[in-house]
Amino acid sequence: MRVPLLKPRPIRLSDHRDDLAAHEASGQFSNFGPINTAFETRLRDEMFGGEGACLTACNATVALLLAVKEAVYFGRRRGRYALVPSFTFAATAHAAAWCGLTPLLYDIEPETWLPSGEAERRLLDRHGDEVAVIVTYATFGNCLDLGAYADLAARTGVGVVVDAAASLGARDAGGHGFGRGAPMSVVYSMHATKTFATSEGAVIYSADRERIARLRQMENFGFDSARAAQMPGLNAKLAEVPALQALRKLDEIDAVVRRRGELYALYRSLLPDFTFQRQTGSHAVHQFVPALLPEGAGVDRACFVQRMKEKGVGLGTYFSPHLAEQPYFKDISVMDELPVTARIAPRIVALPLYDTMEHAELRYVCDSARACLR
Repeated sequence: MRVPLLKPRPIRLSDHRDDLAAHEASGQFSNFGPINTAFETRLRDEMFGGEGACLTACNATVALLLAVKEAVYFGRRRGRYALVPSFTFAATAHAAAWCGLTPLLYDIEPETWLPSGEAERRLLDRHGDEVAVIVTYATFGNCLDLGAYADLAARTGVGVVVDAAASLGARDAGGHGFGRGAPMSVVYSMHATKTFATSEGAVIYSADRERIARLRQMENFGFDSARAAQMPGLNAKLAEVPALQALRKLDEIDAVVRRRGELYALYRSLLPDFTFQRQTGSHAVHQFVPALLPEGAGVDRACFVQRMKEKGVGLGTYFSPHLAEQPYFKDISVMDELPVTARIAPRIVALPLYDTMEHAELRYVCDSARACLR
């Protein structure tokens, strides 16, 4: 493939042999070791202004599962539904389902592609206490209004969990790390394909330190100091080696985000006929470049993707099929009306983006896209 969709670039451990040697000498390879603790502390201080606390986890899907379980188990509602936008990755709904909840799939906003606030309020009014939790999604790293979700939770008692898988390193409209000050759990992925790339891993942030303390206990089988389970638990801890990758990735993440932002802006300038997501923060974290094919394009999406592949350009189609179109979720979920999702999903493509991408490669993608539409 001349220009692949993604080129994962986690930290090269071979460049950090002294760190690895010190890790091996410590004799602690997991169980919230010193590297993990150093990363959690630095991330809290540098990304979230020292407010609240961070907790690492083995991966973001398990972290979401824990966050949903904590929100419901310690929350005010025991309903059967989890509100989940249909335009999201499968992990969002899987986490709710593994917690015994029925996903109630709802629509998104037409320009930001963020979950629809109007739909959330309407479904809460309709179903009342049957809605235990909202598992909202920061679509493609775009910034949600977390203050509005905090107000909604305080007013109604509904639990809120934020799937911010692609958002680690994003800055909100005020220039703060996205999530800062949020009282709910905000879950970030550190998978190799993300902008904040390690090998595998996740972070849960909350301004509520007691919430993070509960989640830390749940991550370790729900054990107290006497190793007796006091609450729901499993083993979700992050090992020290991926924590080392995360610690070193933190050294460069701001520069990586800036570079990807420049490439994203170039895409927008070279493909004026495509529709791009309206950004709500000051600095987005772009994993790839989602865009809608021009309305009235001369080819359908499947043909466009195939033509681009023939030119050596890899594309994705996130999130299409969306959740309500996937067989498992069609079987276990309840669907609200999804008119915006139904319009956006068939037209969406994900254009290539990676840390080492050259301008010439990007221009080739755009030239190829225009040719494939003719």
